[in-house]
Amino acid sequence: MNPFVLPLALALSLSTQAHALYLAPQHTGLYLDGDGANSRWVQVANKWRGSIHGDEEWGTGIWGLADHDLVMGLDQGDRKVKRTLETVVDEINFADQWFIEEWSTTWGKAELAPLFHGEGRGAKAQDNWASSFWGYIAIPTHGFYNFGVLFDDGFRFTLTGADGSSQIYRDGLNPRDRLGFAEDLLLDPGLYAFNLDAYERLEAGVVQLSWWTPAAAGWSVIPGSSLYTGLPAQAESRNVRAVPEPPVPLLLMAGLAAFGLAARQRRQTKS
Repeated sequence: MNPFVLPLALALSLSTQAHALYLAPQHTGLYLDGDGANSRWVQVANKWRGSIHGDEEWGTGIWGLADHDLVMGLDQGDRKVKRTLETVVDEINFADQWFIEEWSTTWGKAELAPLFHGEGRGAKAQDNWASSFWGYIAIPTHGFYNFGVLFDDGFRFTLTGADGSSQIYRDGLNPRDRLGFAEDLLLDPGLYAFNLDAYERLEAGVVQLSWWTPAAAGWSVIPGSSLYTGLPAQAESRNVRAVPEPPVPLLLMAGLAAFGLAARQRRQTKS
């Protein structure tokens, strides 16, 4: 073996890790049979007022994260609430009819938000709706990951490990876009808690949760098999399958591969 290969590979691997945030899983192990994610949906009337600017109410409808949080606290009995729904979803890849008809060819396919099921293809009165998703994401292998949210108009995503959390968000009213973490996350196999809040005010709306895995060449929607509504039985009993440490050569190869991908652009990447 060339005596310079090992030090160089180690240097590249360490250099890459120096620019990534490490998060330890809340529950270690290999999880392959997720049941999806929890979700709550609320739509309010266009004349609902929530945003406050100084002492004056300055807006109608949902204008940002503060409004999202207020809306999610409402129940079906509120006179300005049009509809609510709580359900378990498989993948997080939903939009209203306006987005599906006008923007899916640009940004990729999305399912009609379950809040609007039964309205028919002609329905477009789907403004001022908010959604929240929560549960656990199962990380299958050690490596560098990133998470991206396709949104319109805004969102907040938090990933929480055993030793801290990392968050990305976009407040206010924004054109549809995809936003990921500025730096990769170095993650170990196991379960990480997550929360995703999203909202739409007028016209098109979408919320999609994707990840960029170590061996991938782009974004992909996180599959339901990697999402959990709660702790699975093996995590609750701590009877998890051990994940063996990979041999040193594989670690070095992973470091080199990660270094080559470190500069990839994630903050504004279209599907």
